Amino acid sequence: MRNTYYKKGDWNVICDICGFKKKFSETSINWKNQVVCSDTCYEDRHPQDFVFGKADKQTVPIARPEQPDKFVDYP
Repeated sequence: MRNTYYKKGDWNVICDICGFKKKFSETSINWKNQVVCSDTCYEDRHPQDFVFGKADKQTVPIARPEQPDKFVDYP
């Protein structure tokens, strides 16, 4: 079916991924704000994008100042 037919309140758009002409009611907007085909080009955001790192506590439990050097004379 050609997508140049008239539908009241709808308009033609070009898919940002594949470049096909569709009616706006047949498209979706993905997480990158692109207008894409609902059936073929749409993909959800990957779950790993929502994982954040946790800061490690890298301090020593008991910290002491460095001792001064001790020199020993050997006979």
